[in-house]
Amino acid sequence: MRPNRAIANSSLAFIDVMSCGLGAVIMLLVLVDFDFIITEQQEEPEPVVNETLINQSMLEQKNTLMAAKQKKNMAIEKIISDLSNAMLDLNKDKIKFDQVKKNPVEVSRESSQDKAATGELIGLSVEGRRILVAFDTSASMSNEKLIDIILGISDTSGQRLAAGSKWIQAKRILMWLLLNAPESSEIHILGYSEKVKALASGWRSKQDVLATTGSLINNLSPHGGTSLESLVRHIKELSPQPTHVYIITDGLPTMAGSKSFGLKKLKDCFSLSSKKRYVSGECRVALFNSAVGLLQNNSSFVVNIILLPLEGDPKAAPLYWKWANQTEGILFSPAQGWPPK
Repeated sequence: MRPNRAIANSSLAFIDVMSCGLGAVIMLLVLVDFDFIITEQQEEPEPVVNETLINQSMLEQKNTLMAAKQKKNMAIEKIISDLSNAMLDLNKDKIKFDQVKKNPVEVSRESSQDKAATGELIGLSVEGRRILVAFDTSASMSNEKLIDIILGISDTSGQRLAAGSKWIQAKRILMWLLLNAPESSEIHILGYSEKVKALASGWRSKQDVLATTGSLINNLSPHGGTSLESLVRHIKELSPQPTHVYIITDGLPTMAGSKSFGLKKLKDCFSLSSKKRYVSGECRVALFNSAVGLLQNNSSFVVNIILLPLEGDPKAAPLYWKWANQTEGILFSPAQGWPPK
């Protein structure tokens, strides 16, 4: 009986061991799966991180918009400041021009300390040791439109031509040139239409010219045709010669200054129409080229042209520009309101 009991005890012990082992394996598998699930849940991103990124992006956009708005406000403030300064400069020029009528000498002293900058900004500056200013006083200088010029000529008193808007501007330009000339320069002023007339006799200082020609310029009136040849011949006879020439005009010449002008068959340039003599566009070009040709071989001065507008004279600008460019000068076509009143 003892042997049989021993076998039974041994079998039970093996089953227990196997059962414990199986239970341990099952528990190990359960623990491993649970730990894996927990690990995956911990590695998922939390929604708080996304909110932080969104808030940071919105803050950056807000800062960018604020910076752009601040930059725009600064640009607007600069534009307002520049406009204010420009208005102050224009007001100073107006005061200076009004004063020159009352006391030209005193104004000339002030202008040496505070020269107008408008000309320098557009490329026109007054310079030279001996400055000749040639002022076109023909009838066309009164107005821009031909109908206004014709109506002005019909007024025999000359008051209508003298009141023309272009003529008033031309006289302001003449005064601007005198005011902005260097203090050390010698100045000579010529008025020319059909003939040449000296507005200031000989080469004179800037102070003398301003003191004696202010009232003369104010009383000038436009009349007659334009003879560029007469002006050129007068300049050639000057002694000493100018270093710089400033011509205030509005178009090509309309007449010759002498019979020996050098044009072939000059009479062919004139025709009769409705009992009035007129000059064709081609003849005006020929008159211009012949006049300028008188100076090309024996002149060394700089020619600057201030060209006012004139209806029906399209070839004037390129021809005057070519002349000025050959002498290293400039052609300047001023706006209607320049220089300021």
